[in-house]
Amino acid sequence: MNASEPAIAYQHRQLQMLRDRLKSTIDSTNDQEKLQACLDILEIPPMPCIYTDEEFTHELAYSEASGNATPQEVNTFLDRWKVLR
Repeated sequence: MNASEPAIAYQHRQLQMLRDRLKSTIDSTNDQEKLQACLDILEIPPMPCIYTDEEFTHELAYSEASGNATPQEVNTFLDRWKVLR
């Protein structure tokens, strides 16, 4: 949330009202170009970070080789979030 945005903008009721307004506007539109633009915006990209075992092994090796976090930092993070190892 940006500091300039009021917290009320993120309350469920307001988001539901906005969603309903958007749906109403889309439902009442007959302009094919506008509908296609809406579809392009709303299309959900594939789920990120889903890997095959081979891809995961490659990503893991790449991540470990990058040296962005030491094993100590990783263990501290895992301990903090009580992740089983």
